[in-house]
Amino acid sequence: MNIGLNIRALRKNADLSQEMLAERLGVTFQAVSRWERNESYPDITLLPAIANFFGVTVDFLLGTESEKEAEEVKDIVEQCNECEIHYKGEKMCRIIEEGLKKYPGNFTLMAWYVYAFQRMNSEKAIEVGQYVLDNCTDNEIRNWVNGSIIYAYKHSGQVEKAVELAKKLPSYYNSSQDVLRACLEGKELLIHVQHMMMDLAYEFWYSIRQIKDNYTPDEQIALFEKSNAIYDAIYESDDMPVALARKMRNYQGMAEVSLLGKDVNNGLIYMKKAVECAIKHDELPEIVDCKAILFNQHPYDRKYEAVMNICDELKRDFETEDEFYECIRDTEAYKDIINMLEK
Repeated sequence: MNIGLNIRALRKNADLSQEMLAERLGVTFQAVSRWERNESYPDITLLPAIANFFGVTVDFLLGTESEKEAEEVKDIVEQCNECEIHYKGEKMCRIIEEGLKKYPGNFTLMAWYVYAFQRMNSEKAIEVGQYVLDNCTDNEIRNWVNGSIIYAYKHSGQVEKAVELAKKLPSYYNSSQDVLRACLEGKELLIHVQHMMMDLAYEFWYSIRQIKDNYTPDEQIALFEKSNAIYDAIYESDDMPVALARKMRNYQGMAEVSLLGKDVNNGLIYMKKAVECAIKHDELPEIVDCKAILFNQHPYDRKYEAVMNICDELKRDFETEDEFYECIRDTEAYKDIINMLEK
């Protein structure tokens, strides 16, 4: 019975102290403390009042709604994954908050909260993350929260703390990815290596965005080109959605570097290349038979991997990112590029 843990989670979620909850329920704060430590349980006649106060059912309070909760949390997680794929961060945050109102003691939803709010509300993310680490025994959830809470410390300005925690994480060569590569066989090994290659390309793609300001404009463009070369080496042909989406962003980055440097001709060339990647991406079917050697053993399902329409996103960037594109919006070449995206 998780009644003590549930009461504590509900109280913390309502931002109440033990004394405040005790006063509302007409009991001593020592009684609330004993409940939360599972040293005693509330009187059965108090359960409806506690449940009503927090807006939950007695079954939830007692932890007997587990099957229903598991199904609903699974659905919430699927919605969150969909939001993340389509870059709908604000919607994802709302879904998580609504889920936690209903299931405030659910560690999976708490882990999603830490991940989603690591930047937007880093202090709260740290508080929730620490609660998970103090109380959750699920290693998969704990490992995810460990990573997310490090980013939350960074975004809150506590960089030294973030670095301290990061150094305690396992190295790559002790990671599950590396160990599984040595243990799996057959199709399972193939799929695992595919994901490792995808992660490798992503890490370079993401990292250059973190460090590019340390380089000259020409060097920044060279880094974007190297990232595209990695995607071309791994995926070989332009029939993998994730590669096309990342290459599009690289060309967009190259265009923006060029335009900031008043190199309009190259800026327009890179913009057009970004558009070509976006169009190819959006024209691919939901199930892709990729021709690349690493990925031609089975069809690639786009459902969980790709934003289905990135032309709209690219057009929105061109039309709203004034810092880069305002200087060319009156040109015929810019209008032609926008027309390509609208077809």
